[in-house]
Amino acid sequence: MQKSVKTHYMKFLKKLVKGITFTLLFLLALLLLFIVLIKKMPEKEYSQLDATDRKMFDELTLQYKNFREKPGAIWTSSYRYDQEPLILIRSQKNKSIWRYVYLINAGKYIDPKKFKKIDFPGNPYLTDVYAATTLGSLSAEYWIPGAFTFSLLKGKKVLAFKYYPELFQKEGSFPDFKYFSMHEAFHGYAQKTWMYDKDANDHIIDYPFNKEHFDLLKKEYVLLDQGLRTDDTIELNDIMRAWVQIRKERYKRWPQLINEANSEAIEGTARYIEYKYSALIGKPKQFITDHSGKVFSFSQGLEMILHDEANYYLLTRSTSYDKGAALGYILDKLDPSWKYKIEDSPSHKGMTLYEILKSRY
Repeated sequence: MQKSVKTHYMKFLKKLVKGITFTLLFLLALLLLFIVLIKKMPEKEYSQLDATDRKMFDELTLQYKNFREKPGAIWTSSYRYDQEPLILIRSQKNKSIWRYVYLINAGKYIDPKKFKKIDFPGNPYLTDVYAATTLGSLSAEYWIPGAFTFSLLKGKKVLAFKYYPELFQKEGSFPDFKYFSMHEAFHGYAQKTWMYDKDANDHIIDYPFNKEHFDLLKKEYVLLDQGLRTDDTIELNDIMRAWVQIRKERYKRWPQLINEANSEAIEGTARYIEYKYSALIGKPKQFITDHSGKVFSFSQGLEMILHDEANYYLLTRSTSYDKGAALGYILDKLDPSWKYKIEDSPSHKGMTLYEILKSRY
């Protein structure tokens, strides 16, 4: 009796396993069929691409044109974003299945015979563009939701940036392809050896959320606004000398705040190139704006943060993006060589924006 029950049970298990296996294989086949239908290779020439792809390549062409003609007006003449490899991942929405990828300036890192060449007649900035529906195991991470990642092509760290129609439908929306891709590329290429953010040294633990500190911050922000408004270098030196003294006082009382200077160096410079590029294309971005586009001074922005305790967290790192960019603009007027002084690597200790200013006084 027991043997009969056991035999019956084993037969049931085998049928169950077969049923589950068949169902999984069937679902997998459907998924693969769906992916094949979705992953249709783009056409081979710019004029035949869909509206989203054409808009993306128009933005990329404008970026590359300005970086080729005026690299020193954006960063330094040695940083050529227009010559760096780039992977662009096309999807229909932010978190939807990606359809195909474009590889730009990547010809020497791939076997061109295995990819589809995309032609841009009369465009001297896009001569090395290929398309693919897969990059093998390399593209597995593109299924993970996220705006970008970095992939390795023959040992080269390459920005892989996801784009979709929504990125081009509203001017100034976030993320904005024309600036966000450039910002992240700067981290991966220009800052590839910088050490300011090593071991999370660009994050502040135990930030002093207290009146004593806020009072010093208010004075520092007032001086930052004044420094941005003047082109008189004598007046500007007086302003920034006072700014440095207040910051030294903050760091003396709360040593953990020194990491603020690191985040200004890392994120502030990446934001800086966004502003410099936006000015070149005739669409200058402002340091602090709200969702409607209204412009605020740094002091006004700080008051809005301090008005609501729920916003205090912005002081720990987020404000460093624009503060760092603003300090870059001020140093443009005081020390044009600052972009070389900030260069950092394991073998060469660079100076943060704060340290460059402090060294002047």
